[in-house]
Amino acid sequence: MQKIKKFLEKIKYYRAIIILIILVFLTVALIMGAILRAGRNKYIDQTVAKRWAKDGSFAHVSVFIKDTAFFIKENVDEFEYNLDNKLDYNSIEKNENGDKRYIISYITKSNIYLESERKSLSVNCMAVGGDFFTFHPVKMVEGNYFSSSDLMHDGVILDKATAWQLFGSSNVVGQQLLYGDRVLFVAGVYEGSDDKIYNFANGQDPMIFVPFELLDSEEAPLNITCLEVCMPNPIKNFATGIVDEIITLDESSYERIENSTRFSVENLWSIYKSRRYRSMQNRDIIYPYWEKMARYEEDLLAPKAVTMCVGYIVSGVLFISLVLYEIAKHTKLKSTNEDLS
Repeated sequence: MQKIKKFLEKIKYYRAIIILIILVFLTVALIMGAILRAGRNKYIDQTVAKRWAKDGSFAHVSVFIKDTAFFIKENVDEFEYNLDNKLDYNSIEKNENGDKRYIISYITKSNIYLESERKSLSVNCMAVGGDFFTFHPVKMVEGNYFSSSDLMHDGVILDKATAWQLFGSSNVVGQQLLYGDRVLFVAGVYEGSDDKIYNFANGQDPMIFVPFELLDSEEAPLNITCLEVCMPNPIKNFATGIVDEIITLDESSYERIENSTRFSVENLWSIYKSRRYRSMQNRDIIYPYWEKMARYEEDLLAPKAVTMCVGYIVSGVLFISLVLYEIAKHTKLKSTNEDLS
């Protein structure tokens, strides 16, 4: 027994134990960090700022609006006018990628009745305007996206399930549809998703995309429920600050989110602290499918972000403590030797 004790004292086993603990916490932190990095890029709908400006100088900001707030296209035009003035005032130049200093998107959900030669069908639709498909590049199987710059605004994008129901095929680009007394054509067909989270967030019923202008009118303007902007963000909170200044809505009728920082450690830590109350939102806002999916991912990543921080902190504290202990011990031993000499 005495020999074992001397052996352990010789190798200073406490160092080995502490170093092992440090390595365990550090390994856990590194693993959680890798998971966080993967999660940040998991959903393409949340990455427009990175795709637009890889140097991180842009921010993606979303405003989710109550359906009863009556935020219409006229308000979007006013928002853009004020945004241009703000960017001019702050001497923000045009983006090097093109002639736009920012891009904008707005949507509302609805339901329309379409007729083909084969079948009539009531379908859920998302009326989209601006650069929607830059923010949300759904995977196309056939055809192309439509654009707000199109003259006729009569192209629609079907999902494969709806295409099969209406035509019995997914190869239907250019085919005609009737919407009331108006003739539309299929601009493209997009690939749905078998992902469980996507289907839960989007609902089981098929969703098609139509131009905002197709359903909007002066007599019956559409109530916009989501406004997004990707704009310069030269300093922290610059973009969100401007959006808060120029949005013409009562604070109780909308929620503003900066998508480009939502998976940051700081934000995830905040989400973790407020996790008990997170589901108790009282603004009666219906989020689009991509926001529901992002919130689901935030809930998954928040505890991992906390675990990563704890891992780095504990391993760092233990390492510094070990170093300080060894320095103090060495200094004491050296002082003892000097006294003996």
